[in-house]
Amino acid sequence: MKWGKSRHESSTPAPVDPGALDRAVSEALLIARAAAVVTVANRIVVHALRDGDVFDHDETAAAVRRTLHRLAEEQRSQNTRIAGERAKALRARGRSRHQHDYRPDDDVTLWFRENAYVGVADRLDALRDDPDYVDGIVASAVERAWGDVGSAVVTRVRARQVVVDAAYLDDRSARLAGLGDDLAALDAGKADRRVDRSGSERPGGDGRRAS
Repeated sequence: MKWGKSRHESSTPAPVDPGALDRAVSEALLIARAAAVVTVANRIVVHALRDGDVFDHDETAAAVRRTLHRLAEEQRSQNTRIAGERAKALRARGRSRHQHDYRPDDDVTLWFRENAYVGVADRLDALRDDPDYVDGIVASAVERAWGDVGSAVVTRVRARQVVVDAAYLDDRSARLAGLGDDLAALDAGKADRRVDRSGSERPGGDGRRAS
């Protein structure tokens, strides 16, 4: 007997709801933008504190575009993965063993995800060529970087402005020797006070109570 194709295998996925797709893409773009801001802010911090580089807007904007491209490629990779999962799900039989063990009934959901990943990737590629969008990420990244390490940068700048007197370096050994004497005297004073307290607390000492 020749079996016909199942309803899931023969049917074309229903059209994706444009409104739901737009909402999903918009939410994903917000997440992608936040990720780009964090990535670029970290880059600013590393280049400023570790490498001592001066902030360069054009170079940072280029880094934003590279980051957006990488995020778009990640979305396309996810699209390819979900397409494979969907093809496998259409051939699957039996009950699902876990939430990622897809079955034909998941076809509509997986088809929606495929479209969403492609939509996000295409939008990220378009935004990469939008100077206003890129500049907005640069500004947000600079603000985040300054909020994270602004005080450290100020401290570093001030430290570089300190002028050390040559006489200060010449007298360093003498100052350290004097510090050693001061510490020794402090330790001796502590020892004397411990002896005084122990003597006053022993029976027969000055501080004993009358019987």
